Amino acid sequence: MEDVKNNYFIDNIKFILIFLVVFGHLIERYINTNTTLMGVYMFIYIFHMPLFIFISGFLSKNINKSKKVYLKTLLIPYIVLNVIWYTLAYIYTGQNSFPLLYPGWTLWFLLSLFFWRISLKYLVKIKYILPISFALGLVVGLISNGSILSFSRTIVFLPFFLLGYYTDMKKLKKVDDKVNIWIAILGLTIFVAIALFIAENKIVDYKFLYGSYSYTELGLSIWQGIFYRIILYLSSITLSIFVCAITPNKKTFYSEMGKSTMYVYAFHIYVIILIFYFIPTWDKHILTNWVIIISPLFITYILSLKIFGKIYNGLFKPILKLIK
Repeated sequence: MEDVKNNYFIDNIKFILIFLVVFGHLIERYINTNTTLMGVYMFIYIFHMPLFIFISGFLSKNINKSKKVYLKTLLIPYIVLNVIWYTLAYIYTGQNSFPLLYPGWTLWFLLSLFFWRISLKYLVKIKYILPISFALGLVVGLISNGSILSFSRTIVFLPFFLLGYYTDMKKLKKVDDKVNIWIAILGLTIFVAIALFIAENKIVDYKFLYGSYSYTELGLSIWQGIFYRIILYLSSITLSIFVCAITPNKKTFYSEMGKSTMYVYAFHIYVIILIFYFIPTWDKHILTNWVIIISPLFITYILSLKIFGKIYNGLFKPILKLIK
């Protein structure tokens, strides 16, 4: 694990995480009618975005990169994709809204990643920024309407981005060396059981895992919210370590697909909406259940094809030509 560019671990973990993103978004529609799905959903959301953001920070070592690069690769795509999303939403619902202030469904990640990367150069100059970022993540839960410009999520998940930045290959390798794979599997199993228990007993609203709602909006007192978020931070880190420990560090059949996660992230929501249309509710029909369970793998594979990379880049070419 010495060369980031030729590191199969990074490609493998990115594929696993983007698959979980697709899977989580697909089952989201059905979780309120199936406790098991709710538990699985909550398990995924404990770690998949924190770990994805950690990897993004890990790949952001070049803090002197031009801000224009982030404008082209993150902010412009966010604006274009957000306009597309809200245009389609308007056509379907007839409801109009200002698309730039509120990221459409999954697009918050592009905006938050833009903010993290353009500010990283300045953040790392602040003494004790890592513990400060965790403290800010607890405090931001006091603020309502944090979904504007993805403000709340940007603060809540900032610690994971910074953790990724401060982590090098040697530290990642220590996870492989020190965490036994069977202990990791046991740990994952325990967390699945805990998530199922939480879902069954409705201990906390699953929306708490999003990082976009205030404590009061979720019916929690300030101290309850802070306590739960501390537990969530610790759980996210622990689960992420377990997932890293079981991720292969060699070339696999899905390694190449791990290079195309941005295209999958951008387009999968439209495929999922089609599935929602044809399968509006979870039922006991075995065929529809298998479609819901297996289709995320199919979606991830299809959207990883080079043609979707060309489509993605082609969407922004006319605008990017104006920015030199």
